[in-house]
Amino acid sequence: MKKKILTMVMVLALVMSQAAPSFAATDVRFSGKIDLSNLCTILMDYIFNGGSQEDVGSKPQNPNEDNVVQDQSKTAQVLSLVNKERAAKGLSSLKGDSQLNKVAQLKAEDMAKKGYFSHNSPTYGSAFDMLKSHGIKYRTAGENIAKGQKTAQTVMNGWMNSTGHRANILNSSYSKLGVGYAVSANGTPYWVQIFVG
Repeated sequence: MKKKILTMVMVLALVMSQAAPSFAATDVRFSGKIDLSNLCTILMDYIFNGGSQEDVGSKPQNPNEDNVVQDQSKTAQVLSLVNKERAAKGLSSLKGDSQLNKVAQLKAEDMAKKGYFSHNSPTYGSAFDMLKSHGIKYRTAGENIAKGQKTAQTVMNGWMNSTGHRANILNSSYSKLGVGYAVSANGTPYWVQIFVG
């Protein structure tokens, strides 16, 4: 029993020590509260089943060789939620784009692997550098990033409650969207949206 209590205290300390979810659009960063909604489930999983650092009930699929996890269903949910927000404002839907998805996914995986949170990647440079290096032409472009949110709805709520992110999501000059999602080896989710018009 003492071992189980000690384990629970250690897990609680680990969860509380993780950074709060963060958002960034251009150079502005916003922080929110730590999502503790699944804390009891996670603690019970750790104590009785050996657990993992993944969020119970929404485990991403397709781990790659660098222990970074992707989940295409989450990226599809983000596109759907973006278009729902745009429709509510009378704006045309954004089209998902496989090339943009690839660029957004590379950025999300890079942040997850290297543990940084910035619009400027030490590997690829800015989103604009990445678009250029992948031969993607555009008249206007933007990037939203976020860190720590477990679900597509949570990350969208955060972005929509931020002036800069909401402006990107509701920008009438954009026509396409790429979405990336990756979870680092320590269980931190990273999200990327790349818009072009």
